[in-house]
Amino acid sequence: MLRISIVFKVNIQRSNHSPEQRKEEETSSVVSGSFSTFAREEIVRTRRMHRHSTAGNYATALRSLLKFHGDKNITFSDMGCELIDAYGAWLQRKGVCKDTLSCYMRSLRAIYNKAVEHGLTEQKEPFKNVFTGISRTRKRSIEKTDINKLRNVKVKPGSFMQLVRDVFLFCFYACGMPFVDVAFLKKSQITDGVLAYHRRKTNQFVQIKLEPCMEEIINRYRSDDRSYVFPFLTSQDEDTAYREYKRKFTYYNKVLKILGKQAGINKALSSYVARHTWATLAFMSSVDMPVIAQALGHTNIKTTQIYVEDIGNDKQNWANKKLLNEVLEEHSSVQEAASVQE
Repeated sequence: MLRISIVFKVNIQRSNHSPEQRKEEETSSVVSGSFSTFAREEIVRTRRMHRHSTAGNYATALRSLLKFHGDKNITFSDMGCELIDAYGAWLQRKGVCKDTLSCYMRSLRAIYNKAVEHGLTEQKEPFKNVFTGISRTRKRSIEKTDINKLRNVKVKPGSFMQLVRDVFLFCFYACGMPFVDVAFLKKSQITDGVLAYHRRKTNQFVQIKLEPCMEEIINRYRSDDRSYVFPFLTSQDEDTAYREYKRKFTYYNKVLKILGKQAGINKALSSYVARHTWATLAFMSSVDMPVIAQALGHTNIKTTQIYVEDIGNDKQNWANKKLLNEVLEEHSSVQEAASVQE
């Protein structure tokens, strides 16, 4: 069974703005009754909180909705089932895949719900008829033997490929820690053998006790010349660092695919594989689903179930085979004992 030593807390990030500033931020939306205006303001607020990925999703979804609407202003009174249902049908006609459609709808729904919380509109549930779930994902995990292949693959010391190999393993060792959180990880976030970070996507606070395999990798890249644990980023400015991260993320995944082939792994590697692999192996080792969900930083356990649902039958079959083997072995032992007595 996997040995896990983690502590989880949820931290909701609050705006540092004064009540007067927050009121001023909402004024333009109140006056105009404009969903479009509020959405743009929410994108700006989300970026200020350094949630760049979420802000990007919001911006992409808003551009898509506005394009459907003829680039005309969308008011809160427009935001009803009729508009959203028609938008969903338009996306389908354009050949947008189900998960992308769902991502757009979830982003727009999140913005709309925040407007409801601010009292800018009443809750009319305009998204109740459209798909906002997550489809079954293709299996992205690799096997235990593949992890060992990566550990043993020959890489040039000090090369970027060695860094990629080590960080992929670190992501796996750290309970499927997302690559973005590893890239932004600072030395100040490690104290007394405990790594602490907020997931950039969900803001969930996670603490992980460092194991020797994790410390070995951290020590390999230890440097007094930078604040980051790993040498991906250089800038201390959040926006500049995020642009650095985006470039390194692309290169990281490119090198991972090359590394996987060199290691003799049949499945294409990506940053997500370490995360899915940890979830899969934890599930196969009978770690409770809520623990896996918390370790992955999922706020909804349904997302975790999607990660592991493809191996549900495999686990059931494995458990049944193990049980039958134990029963049949015991039966054989009894028969052998009886034969000896005869």
